[in-house]
Amino acid sequence: MNLLVAMKVFDRTCALGSLSAAARDLNMSTTAVSRLIKELEDDLGVRLINRTTRRLGLTEAGREYSERTRILLNEIAELQDSTRGLHSATRGLLRISCSNVLAQTRITKLLPKFLNENPQASIEFNLTSRYVVGIVEEGYDVAIRFEAQTDSALIARQLGQVRNYVCATPAYLERHGRPKHPQELAAHSCVLSNFARRIGTWPFVGEDGPFNAAVGGRVSTNSVEAAYQMTLAGFGIGNLPSLLVDRAIAAGELVVLLDEFRPGSSPIYAVYPHRTYVAGKVRAFVEFLARELSPDLV
Repeated sequence: MNLLVAMKVFDRTCALGSLSAAARDLNMSTTAVSRLIKELEDDLGVRLINRTTRRLGLTEAGREYSERTRILLNEIAELQDSTRGLHSATRGLLRISCSNVLAQTRITKLLPKFLNENPQASIEFNLTSRYVVGIVEEGYDVAIRFEAQTDSALIARQLGQVRNYVCATPAYLERHGRPKHPQELAAHSCVLSNFARRIGTWPFVGEDGPFNAAVGGRVSTNSVEAAYQMTLAGFGIGNLPSLLVDRAIAAGELVVLLDEFRPGSSPIYAVYPHRTYVAGKVRAFVEFLARELSPDLV
């Protein structure tokens, strides 16, 4: 048994929650993944994973081994990066997790340019609607998000910010009236993010400075795309990034509201693991995004 390979297989299985998912991620057969984990358990003399037909569950020994394996694999990656000089060279596979909205409106079209500038690099590009991604646990080099994850193991670099618009369909405004001040939003049906629902407010700026206006609604979501679709369907008033609503506003499908109060913007972050040695491919990609996106974001 190759111990390092077995540990990597075990780590990916823990992160992804199933043998088949780990097998796909590692380009191995499920049988090979299962065999390596069994050999690792035999070598240790303990069971690491309880297997059922539907799910995997870590034993107490498995949880402890998983935590220490992740630390060790990170240290090995740092050692490899520093020894090979990857901290100063842009080469190797870059695993990127990206918000669907950012991918579809900005990031995807930039990737060919980055690869043309860095012929020794390659990219695995995964799209998701989740606000929170286990960057370290899921083995990503960089995540691109509207929100920065608060985790001491991660570095979050703001790449810019996108203007938000409070907007609704003409049909919604005809039925419910047009708010003239953010304080009137409390009487309307707003399409909320889960975070906004928890805090119960949207940020604005008035003549006397920043303030928060109370908002409420019957639906909240962790997907900005879903919030956009519900707003476009006339369900309520949305607070959405320009990346999504520019075309609908220009087409008259959505009407901008309360723009004189300058609704809060959506910051965009590149989030990556906090390491002593930041791999050259990560540093180069983050710098590339900062250079290419900053003139484009308003």
